[in-house]
Amino acid sequence: MSDNARTNGFRIRTLNQDCDRLAVQSSRAATWFCSFRSRIGLLAKTHEVGIAQDELVVLRPYRGKPVIELEGLGGPYGVLIVDRANGGTRTLRNGQKERFELDAAVVVKTENFRPPGGEGRQFGAV
Repeated sequence: MSDNARTNGFRIRTLNQDCDRLAVQSSRAATWFCSFRSRIGLLAKTHEVGIAQDELVVLRPYRGKPVIELEGLGGPYGVLIVDRANGGTRTLRNGQKERFELDAAVVVKTENFRPPGGEGRQFGAV
């Protein structure tokens, strides 16, 4: 199995109304917005997001401060890295949950993420 075929994933649980304006942007897929309420209107909504080994997912709030819970759904393929623009870095293993109040973007990637440009090349190398 090639590295590009292996995927991790994560679950987003929306915890306040500001989550209606939380965009999920990907380096591989179309942008979409989370929603706060489930169809019956009583429970917080959950969204499952798959992520490939060479993909970045950005959670970007457009207004307010969305409060979300992220849960790693990685299985045997490792750890998700959650980089907050103004709050440090967290790692999530399969089944681990972490709560975030977002006032800036969050980048989610796998531990095996490699930036485009080829194996072993350094940034700025000719």
